Amino acid sequence: MTTDTRTAPADAATPPIRRRSRMWIVWTVILILAIIFPFIVDRPRFWVSNIGVKSLWLGIIAMSLVFLNKYVGLLSLAQMTVAGIAAYGVGFAAVTLGWPNVAAIGLGVLAGTLGALITALVAARTKAIYFLMITLALGQVFSSWASQSIEVTNARRGLAPITRGDGGILDFRDLNVFYYTVLLAAVACYLLCRYIASTPFGYALQGIRDSPERMSALGYPIVRYRVLAITFAGFIASIGGVILAFDRSQVDPDVVSLGATLDILVVAVIGGIGSLGGVFAGGLFLTLLDNFAGDVTDRYLTLTGLIFILVLYFAPAGLAGIAAQIKTRFTRKRSTDPAGDAPAAGASAPSRGHAIEKGNSNEADQQD
Repeated sequence: MTTDTRTAPADAATPPIRRRSRMWIVWTVILILAIIFPFIVDRPRFWVSNIGVKSLWLGIIAMSLVFLNKYVGLLSLAQMTVAGIAAYGVGFAAVTLGWPNVAAIGLGVLAGTLGALITALVAARTKAIYFLMITLALGQVFSSWASQSIEVTNARRGLAPITRGDGGILDFRDLNVFYYTVLLAAVACYLLCRYIASTPFGYALQGIRDSPERMSALGYPIVRYRVLAITFAGFIASIGGVILAFDRSQVDPDVVSLGATLDILVVAVIGGIGSLGGVFAGGLFLTLLDNFAGDVTDRYLTLTGLIFILVLYFAPAGLAGIAAQIKTRFTRKRSTDPAGDAPAAGASAPSRGHAIEKGNSNEADQQD
């Protein structure tokens, strides 16, 4: 009888820990840059408002889409619509009813979350392309209604002006105060999504994503869990919609148009459809493109489409996964290098399929 004396490499258990440490360092650096952002740009009124704040609310709305896709396995095209409902709620309360901003924000978040709940009740029993098409259809129904309802949305002219005003302790008319409030909201939404994903509810969602039949056999109410997840994602999108309303100082049907819906999808894919934090990189990228692409070409949509295709082809994990993707390919190259260390005697080389699966898993782990 022989004993297998092969042992795992000493650092076999450490890479996940090191990866997490590196990611926390990266996110800390990014957060510091975001904090000092208003003080390092040459034109603060332009960069903070047109780039900084817009990138953040785009990222928050896209984060709700990524949450559903990553943890529930559902791709929703209704997230911009939910954000638009929240924005209309703020506009209706502030402009039509004359409510103070605090009450308007409350109504906006409530309206958006309720819209997400209605969407969930309609679409939660479907999946894949059927879920995507139902959410898209519901979004277009609301967009059509918003462009025609004079009493509630003021039709094509929209609701304006939506002013930030003085919040008492903080004066939100100050652009820096508004920016830091939005930044705090973005960080809070990110941490909340990560927390929900790590709770028993979040683990149940991931089980439903991977094997709904098995989870149903174990007694989990699949539809109820999906409804709760879609509603929670709608709550996150509603926060982005409230910020959108105050940032634009108005809300009109363009907010819930098909183009706006696709913008959120582009932000999520470019940032990383599997990364809750990568959406902010996607939001920044799209915002920069929106503001400066006109200086290069008149075909803004064509340029956006080409970049979208290139990202899908060369970096399917998005901007957030590029570093992990490069490292994985470099590791595979080294492992197949004939000059590299030969495998131990009796050790079988992993199959190509197993290596690819492991590499893809590592890419996903390193995104957040």
